[in-house]
Amino acid sequence: MAYTAVVTGATGYIATELVRQLLEKGYNVRGTVRNLASKEKYSHLQALGEALPGILTLHEADLLAEGSFDGVAKGADYVFHTASPFIREVNDPQRDLVDPAVKGTRNVVQAAAKCKDTVKRVVVTSSFAAVVKSEKGPANGSLFTEEDWNDESSLNDQPYRFSKTEAEKEAWAIAKREGLDLVTINPTFVLGPVVGSRADATSIILFKDFIENKGSDIIPWQIDVRDIGRAHVLAVEVPTASGRYIVSHSSTLSTKYISEVLSRRFPQYKFPSGQDAPVKQVVDNSKVQKELGLQLLPPEATYIDMATTLIQKGIATPVAK
Repeated sequence: MAYTAVVTGATGYIATELVRQLLEKGYNVRGTVRNLASKEKYSHLQALGEALPGILTLHEADLLAEGSFDGVAKGADYVFHTASPFIREVNDPQRDLVDPAVKGTRNVVQAAAKCKDTVKRVVVTSSFAAVVKSEKGPANGSLFTEEDWNDESSLNDQPYRFSKTEAEKEAWAIAKREGLDLVTINPTFVLGPVVGSRADATSIILFKDFIENKGSDIIPWQIDVRDIGRAHVLAVEVPTASGRYIVSHSSTLSTKYISEVLSRRFPQYKFPSGQDAPVKQVVDNSKVQKELGLQLLPPEATYIDMATTLIQKGIATPVAK
């Protein structure tokens, strides 16, 4: 009998990849979207549902509406909560970042708690933003680990990081109170191939600018979206999975390196020269590899596959030499 998995915010960059992997493995997936009338935003999910073994159904749900996820969680085996905004510039951090992140997490995790008779585990997509401390550095004085919590950010200073930290804290508080089996995934900056044609994810916008020789504003700690998807799936398939899992390459990666990789693969195009920066190990990524058996894809594959899919889908138009 196939397992049933709920994936919130199913049209998102990470969520779409997770839906793809779950369907590929034969899971029945209930994906939530904001508006079922906006078919153009989820047509790529329907195409996956038609092509892959698992059964996909889509359901309307609102992160800010209490009880909105109760129906979709009922009878499910696993709940994956991926829906949360990643916006670099906002007018109202409370409204645009913190409320959707915290209230949304509360509504989804509480919905799972009401279905404890069937829900075996909840996996929340958190972020390295809930771990990293730019000023204080890692607690062990060397590398950031799952034991680190971001206690530097606030509503007025790095509000995105603050929203992710507060949302993850809320998930752990509810799980403890309700006796839920919870795992959180804490990825760094997400790159990798795209499945749909939407271009509004921050990661896609920044890499599109790179391909189009417009800018090179790429965060140096990175991970492939396919690795994040696999981490989520392993988090429910490995019975002993527990706690937080940082999913990231251990060392920083420079934009000069990205430029070199893409220039070798696409010699006919111009790319930004990028910034050369020394490789610096910042993350201890051993827990996810040891406990879940996750093997990370090489960064070269991430850059090439992302560029290829963005060009193929017409999202990015590279500049000829």
